[in-house]
Amino acid sequence: MLKLISILKNSARYIIPVAVLLALWGLNVSNSQLKATNTRLEQLADSKDEQINSLRAKNDNLADGVQQLTQAVTKQNAVMADVLAQRADTAEHNRELQNEIKRYLATDKCALSPVNSVAVSKLREAAEGSRVSGGKGPVPSNTGRPDSTAR
Repeated sequence: MLKLISILKNSARYIIPVAVLLALWGLNVSNSQLKATNTRLEQLADSKDEQINSLRAKNDNLADGVQQLTQAVTKQNAVMADVLAQRADTAEHNRELQNEIKRYLATDKCALSPVNSVAVSKLREAAEGSRVSGGKGPVPSNTGRPDSTAR
């Protein structure tokens, strides 16, 4: 055992520096790995920042597009409201004109007198003959007017 202790005392001056050198070498390897990892993480962070900035730009463009679309739809709705109001006014005006025509015809002797049934038949035949194919069908026999066949 004394021999072992003396060997350790004699070799201690070599073992300690070697152990310190091994520890320093291990720290250096670990430091190099940490630097490489840090570099990769910084590159990844820069890449993510670029992706975030790109997504923000695209988001801003999309928001502008949606706002423009909203404005266009609002304008279209205003135009459609005007068109609907004009149609309603036109329909009302047409109803007034039809009522006025009905009032005038109600007092007109010619409008109240029956039409000869032969003349009615000839007019219907002429209408059928002049009808273009693809029309709306035959002329109705009851036009709402009293004619001589109704007697």
